[in-house]
Amino acid sequence: MKLRDKKVTPSTIIPLDVEQLRITEYTGIRSGKRVSALNFGGHIIPTPEAKDAFYLSEVIPATLDESGSSATNGDIFVPSNEASTVELLSINDIKVMNWPDSVNGYWISVRFYQKDELKGKGWFHINNGAGEAILLNGKLQYDSPTIVRAMRPLFQKTVECECHDLVSKEYWNYRPDVETG
Repeated sequence: MKLRDKKVTPSTIIPLDVEQLRITEYTGIRSGKRVSALNFGGHIIPTPEAKDAFYLSEVIPATLDESGSSATNGDIFVPSNEASTVELLSINDIKVMNWPDSVNGYWISVRFYQKDELKGKGWFHINNGAGEAILLNGKLQYDSPTIVRAMRPLFQKTVECECHDLVSKEYWNYRPDVETG
């Protein structure tokens, strides 16, 4: 797609914090791909079954530069000039406290708590009773119960579940001064 004689890539993103989004270069943790964000904002009308998940995660449109067209779906992008750690976790023991079925299968922006202490932010999804989590710039004790809480309430209720037996699947320690790919 062209916009003002520049090739651009329309996309959707699930930010941890909409207010902290910046027009800058981002690097994919998995791929090392560099993408420049040109604009954020607009409106998406989700299908009825995705409405709750889109609301909880504040899914928003983004305009990326031309390199965004070859970005890998599901890659985790961090500002290229900031150090970040990213951990992918699997979870098989999930106690649903208030986690509506309507958001299962979707990535939800969340906070992770252990012993009532915030341990980090990231994304979480449940699919067929098992869960996956992405933890950004945080540290969890794998053998400690973890409360996963959506960033926003749904119908004025906290959306959360309790997770046990976390297993680290992958870990990335991104440093802007080290070439990633």
